[in-house]
Amino acid sequence: MKWPLGLSIISYLIKKNLKHCVNIGFIPDFKYLCGNIYAINAYLCDTVFLDYAPIYIEEGAKFSFDNTVITSTHNLKKFDEVIAKLVYIGKNVWITSRCIILPGVKIGENYVIGTGSIVTKDIPANCFAAGNPEKVIKFFE
Repeated sequence: MKWPLGLSIISYLIKKNLKHCVNIGFIPDFKYLCGNIYAINAYLCDTVFLDYAPIYIEEGAKFSFDNTVITSTHNLKKFDEVIAKLVYIGKNVWITSRCIILPGVKIGENYVIGTGSIVTKDIPANCFAAGNPEKVIKFFE
């Protein structure tokens, strides 16, 4: 069989199964669990998406290497109970390398996350943030 647009078999199958994604790119080691990723014109690189709840990724978002987006946690009193919260990533966001985005986080547009950051809470638009936990370092003009 001839694969569309010269895609590898794996890339073709991933894109076919991510029914809510349009014009996405990724590289080997890209992973997801449930297919709850809603993305348009985004580059997802080799990110791991633990997508029990939806992950919304707006146009122009870019992930660099080895990131993780998590939408779930466990009830500490009843560990077999999973608590899922959606994650929202705004337009033109750049998530650099080895960042972790935790459940329920909303990231505003035109935002940069510094390498190795752990995003634990909502972040406003038009800024650079980094750290563990991540905090705003500078707002863009």
